[in-house]
Amino acid sequence: MTTTKKEGEPIVFGEKVDPKQEAVYHARIEAAKKSGGVNALKGSTPLGHMERPSIPPLTRQVSEAAEQSDGLVDGGVKARPPGSPVLSPATEAQLADAARAAKIQEAAAAQEASKEPSEDKTEGLFDMLDFDGRSEAERILNNKKRRQEIEIRCEPMSFEDLLMKNEVHQIVPIIPGKFEVIFRSMVPAESLFVKQFMSAESQKSENYYLEKMSMCNIAIGLLSINGKPIGAPHLNDDEVNEEVFKQKLKSLSKKSAYILADLSLNYAWFDLRVRRLLSPEKLGNG
Repeated sequence: MTTTKKEGEPIVFGEKVDPKQEAVYHARIEAAKKSGGVNALKGSTPLGHMERPSIPPLTRQVSEAAEQSDGLVDGGVKARPPGSPVLSPATEAQLADAARAAKIQEAAAAQEASKEPSEDKTEGLFDMLDFDGRSEAERILNNKKRRQEIEIRCEPMSFEDLLMKNEVHQIVPIIPGKFEVIFRSMVPAESLFVKQFMSAESQKSENYYLEKMSMCNIAIGLLSINGKPIGAPHLNDDEVNEEVFKQKLKSLSKKSAYILADLSLNYAWFDLRVRRLLSPEKLGNG
């Protein structure tokens, strides 16, 4: 391996160095130590004779940074003069605008809420709309408010009675002290009897059929009105006595049509309350 004695001339290791040349090397080393170490000795031309790029300065003078950042030192926040307000005028204006917008939005929401009907008013609205073809006369009796008022007055029924006695009874104060009835639930023999009884009808009118079916259900399920029994018991040995049933039906047909219509409606509500006995978590007033 070779090195250089002087620029361009190889040096052979093991060869005795000229004392003058050795003195020159020692002088250069001492000068390099004083002026920056080995890097000063090596210079800026590395192996391959490619110039080493210079590294730009990474720090800026404070004065230069202040000029470029509009008085902010190193990009930081400029200190405000003593006695300045907590918020700048621009910030105060923005906060005031936001507060005004919030008040306007709140007032608009309150106005919109006042236009929405309450739950009771909504119920009344749907009662007024004739979705199922009901007449105004029907809606006078058949509405949610009246139903709730009647059901609140009813005593709870017992699921055990339905299970062990096969039927339940309930006093229904339609008009307390003036119109109070006792309803009972049907058994399968009665339900089948009514269907068979109606199948013998030759009348083809749907209205006639529905009204006659309603009267049959009342004859089966109505026990008394204001404490007065409606006919004799029609169920004997789990069979319906057709003659007794016809007598009850005839007795009912002599009553006011308005009373019969309301009895039919209340019996339908009673039937729903009986069905709810199978779902205790949904049972209201029994």
